[in-house]
Amino acid sequence: MRILVLSLKGGVGKTTTAVHIAALLAARGSTLLIDADPAGGAHGWATRGEMPFAVADADSAKPKRFEHVVVDTRAQPKAKTLDEFSRKADLLIVPTAPSELSLETLPRLRDDLEDLPFKVLVTLGPPAPSRDAERALERLEALGLPHFAGVIRRYSAFEKAVQLGVLVRDVRDPRAAAAWGDYEAIGAELL
Repeated sequence: MRILVLSLKGGVGKTTTAVHIAALLAARGSTLLIDADPAGGAHGWATRGEMPFAVADADSAKPKRFEHVVVDTRAQPKAKTLDEFSRKADLLIVPTAPSELSLETLPRLRDDLEDLPFKVLVTLGPPAPSRDAERALERLEALGLPHFAGVIRRYSAFEKAVQLGVLVRDVRDPRAAAAWGDYEAIGAELL
């Protein structure tokens, strides 16, 4: 699979999604995570610890050697990045927070992506009893945007994973299993 993770807005869990989708794919075959974001968040995360996949920047990546490739783009990716990676992608995953500011960008994104295969992923969903994530899914449905049925909830275990350079499943935190379970559910939808 070739997956591009992109967003028009920063701070919506794009890199977290790229890292965890790459981990899910790595369980099925050799996987490369390409960090095409100048901030280098995915590369920094991966080099602080051990990951079950290879990581490279966009200039040094050799994607043909791998069964699966996940590309973490910059927020508001440039047309060149979209052209270079999206035409080869099987799916574009578009993380969005359940906030109004994040959801407002999505209709414009649909126009930018034209005929490319994409699905929106609601991330940073507040835990129950909040219904913000559910309302975001309803809004996506009303907009006619393809989306995952699952939601990635907001847990501090994700920040711990970044600090340690590991996947959220490998963090000692009471919510780590639930956080990993959210991505496993997305993986089941994806695969």
